[in-house]
Amino acid sequence: MKIIELQSVGSTNDYAKGFAKQGASSGTVIWAREQTAGRGRQGNEWISAPGNLFMSMILKPKVDVEHIGQLSFLFAVSLASVLETVIPASAEIHLKWPNDLLINQKKAAGILIETESQATWVVVGIGLNITNAPEGAISLQEIGVNAHNAESILQLLAKEMQKRIEHWEKNGFQTIRAAWLKRAYKLGREIRARFPKETLTGVFEGIDMTGALQLKMSDGTVRLMNSGEVFI
Repeated sequence: MKIIELQSVGSTNDYAKGFAKQGASSGTVIWAREQTAGRGRQGNEWISAPGNLFMSMILKPKVDVEHIGQLSFLFAVSLASVLETVIPASAEIHLKWPNDLLINQKKAAGILIETESQATWVVVGIGLNITNAPEGAISLQEIGVNAHNAESILQLLAKEMQKRIEHWEKNGFQTIRAAWLKRAYKLGREIRARFPKETLTGVFEGIDMTGALQLKMSDGTVRLMNSGEVFI
């Protein structure tokens, strides 16, 4: 993997997309020490204070286009696997559908996947709170992680992601899906899910092989959620 370090950038995802259009190779990582216009899903602002990790990876996956959404789960599992080696044993990591990582039930990281129509590439961005976090969120330093900074976490994460991407391209989603469900937040419990045109309450049954959330309704039927928001 090739890592391009930037001191400051508007958005690592935007920079990576521009780089991808110029033919950047798969596996290229854009890492910025600061973002001035960071964003999350649905255009939400991502507060990007220096000291945290802001990175985006350019990929040209050797899979069918309908499987691209599985990358959100792959990157979440990769990040969880790395963080489990550096956080105190007393801290708990959970993965919240579709793209958040929680520590002690507070948001610590988010993932953003972007591509363009007919594009042969995809950009996957990760924002991780290391030294500070917005109100209601949590950082690694708050739980006592002082031996790691953005650079060291990135190095660990790059190796983990490369390993899992290769396995996914060869063997499919099953292993990633199982690893994600093992850490899934509120699995088997009641949640409130906002679909594009309605908000429903049901039991979080899991995710299917496309990554869609399975919501079991009171009448026993199961609704599939491909996009939307889960409230915790």
